[in-house]
Amino acid sequence: MKEKIIDDKIHEKMSLDNVFKIFNDNVFSMLNDEERQYCKELQEFCLELHPRIDKSKDVYELFPELGKHGYMQRINKWKDFTPYGMKKEILLGTHLSLLDPQLELARLASGILCGNPTFHYYKYGGKGETIQKVQDELMSGKKIGCIGITEPPRGSDAVNMTTICTKVDDGILYNGEKVFTTNGPKAHYFCTYGVYDTNHPRETMVQAMIKREFGVRTERLKINSVPRVHIAHTILKDVKVPQEYVLADGGEGYVRLFEGLVPERLGIMGSGIGIAWAGLIYGIIYTNLRKQFGQEVIKFEGVGFGLADLLSKCTAATSLALQAATIYDDKVLFSEKPNKEAEKWVAAVSSQGKYFVSKLTHEVCYEVQQHMGGVSVTDNTPVDELMDTSKIEEVIGGARNIQLFIIQNLLRKYKNLL
Repeated sequence: MKEKIIDDKIHEKMSLDNVFKIFNDNVFSMLNDEERQYCKELQEFCLELHPRIDKSKDVYELFPELGKHGYMQRINKWKDFTPYGMKKEILLGTHLSLLDPQLELARLASGILCGNPTFHYYKYGGKGETIQKVQDELMSGKKIGCIGITEPPRGSDAVNMTTICTKVDDGILYNGEKVFTTNGPKAHYFCTYGVYDTNHPRETMVQAMIKREFGVRTERLKINSVPRVHIAHTILKDVKVPQEYVLADGGEGYVRLFEGLVPERLGIMGSGIGIAWAGLIYGIIYTNLRKQFGQEVIKFEGVGFGLADLLSKCTAATSLALQAATIYDDKVLFSEKPNKEAEKWVAAVSSQGKYFVSKLTHEVCYEVQQHMGGVSVTDNTPVDELMDTSKIEEVIGGARNIQLFIIQNLLRKYKNLL
């Protein structure tokens, strides 16, 4: 805090412990006993880590602390860390956003976007110890990962890639560029997609785990909103990937890409819900304590009604995310025979939910700043950092318009029912 202008008594009450108290009062009724206990463990971890976070430093030094507790991801079982599943991942992302939204952004990119494909590799019969070593290093937080999908000329078109793969005797050559690779400048591993034939991308897409030392070059992009997270323009020029680092070949890369997008978007919902609740709760605390014209600010209808509206939306968004995660766990992730209808529903709702929650994070943070006033745009409260991070959350994993494009396509199918 460069210059303190917030009242000492109010600042003291705007603690992470109080944030969790208000969060629990609103969310715990949606959870069962196991989930509540898991949240309490997460909160104990966050409260212990919080004093050690230095907002002047990059987030990556905190990764090993997450890894010690199995908190780099919780969709899949890694080592003996339990419980796990999509609902546990939603709750993990929510809590880490309440703790430090920039840390959560980087954690999701490394643990989910880059890490999840390593679990898919073994799920579909992959063999060998190479990818297991990669997985262990990513999940422990000792190494940093990122994902290479988006390209400068393609943007949200994740299918028609221009990154070219060429088979050689002992592996695959990658040539192309990726952009907005979160963690890229710091990454040790790049889970990267390319195609053998740009005219037939679906049938020829490749997914591989590329080590930086294979020849990857990165240039950091200047993104003011998240100064503690490094985001890159990634260049692949004759990058040779040994066969043991290839996760999915000959069109299977396309299958893995879209299978991964559903849990990734659900995970992003968890991150966004954390940002929304954090912004709202800091606003609730501040306006309950700050007095203006002789009474607490929250008593003015322009403030109290506005926060009440945001509370309703945060509760609805949380319920949606937890319900979608529950269905994904019960009927897809933990089912011996995944339900195809449930898979389709979750795929659809992951785009709807990602769109709704990401937009909500921006609305909550913006409105809360209006209700709190000038102090909320300073570093005296976390709200401005939440606001900035929400802008990035809204874009990663598919920007607003690409989600609406997906949703619109779903609506068009109903013509066949008429």
